[in-house]
Amino acid sequence: MKIAVVGAGPAGSFCAYRLAQAGAEVTQFDRYAEAWEKPCGGGVPPKVRERFAEIAAYDGPRRVVNVGNFTSPKGVAVRLEGGRALWIVSRRDFDGYIRRLARDAGTRFANERIRRVERDGNGFILHGEGEHRFDFVVGADGVLSVVRRDLLAPMDKRLVCMTVGYFLEADLAEAATWFLPKPGYVWSFPRTDHTCLGGGTSDPDLDMWPLIEEIRRNHYPTNKILKKWAAPIPAISVPAYFDQPISGDGFALVGDAAGHVDALSGEGIFYAIWGGHLLARALIEGKPTQYEDAWRGEYGRELQKTSDMAGAFYKPKMIERFLWVASRSEAMREFFGTIMTDEPSYLTLRKMFVRRLPRIAFQLLRSLW
Repeated sequence: MKIAVVGAGPAGSFCAYRLAQAGAEVTQFDRYAEAWEKPCGGGVPPKVRERFAEIAAYDGPRRVVNVGNFTSPKGVAVRLEGGRALWIVSRRDFDGYIRRLARDAGTRFANERIRRVERDGNGFILHGEGEHRFDFVVGADGVLSVVRRDLLAPMDKRLVCMTVGYFLEADLAEAATWFLPKPGYVWSFPRTDHTCLGGGTSDPDLDMWPLIEEIRRNHYPTNKILKKWAAPIPAISVPAYFDQPISGDGFALVGDAAGHVDALSGEGIFYAIWGGHLLARALIEGKPTQYEDAWRGEYGRELQKTSDMAGAFYKPKMIERFLWVASRSEAMREFFGTIMTDEPSYLTLRKMFVRRLPRIAFQLLRSLW
């Protein structure tokens, strides 16, 4: 079976790597000849490294961060220290590493932009600079996926948000997040050779640029702007979305193309790698239809839960209350830190919070007295 992987981000490259490792005939297409500096935070959480040895073995440039600063819309500040460290990487370096894994395993790479995918009998024709015929197509080409558009349906515009920001010349050691008066936030993630200052919102009418520019002027007024950027990402606010298929006869979607992003944190690298792995496993076993059952069984309920929680959590009043309590209760900060670093299942958060509630209430009352 000839397999085409459209897209060379983490999802597509890791899927291609696993397939080629097993001896499959794989060709990967991407418009960029080399990995590039993508406009995202670049956080690689501990759970990715723990689940996949190849990611733990990444030896490229990275900033190891275990301090996070959070500020509410009204200026309540909470500082989290300790816990398991977050890697913050340059996407140029990190994505390039996974691309090399795929190529070294035997994946053929084609520096070509695929503009259209057409079903042709039992296979497909990919239209780029030329025409290419394949038996199976993996769509790993982002939230505006051509594979998704032509073989399934485009992502609903209401489930896509625009992130915008800057790459700044800044040598920092700590991450920071500012929550906004409307649903959304701005982040500052330090990388080894620059800092990524960016933000996003689920409110389509909210102009993020003035808000990010205000934070830049207040916190990084003298730091040189290296690049201004904007990019669409999935923002799945409807839990029922995850009941819909992301595959069909002879094709499947992974990563952002599938909408597999944590709606609370915006983190997508974990699910990109995991989804690529699960799809490759299903194809290697000759049972591609098992991919749907696999991702739903292993992380689908988590994604549904984050989608359900995000709408309530990002209401400014909720954020304000949460950080106000955290600023006065060590137990609440520990709970917050556990979510941010230990990353337990979202399905168990309520039980975790209830266990800590007596301590949180006691510390809060004591602080008020």
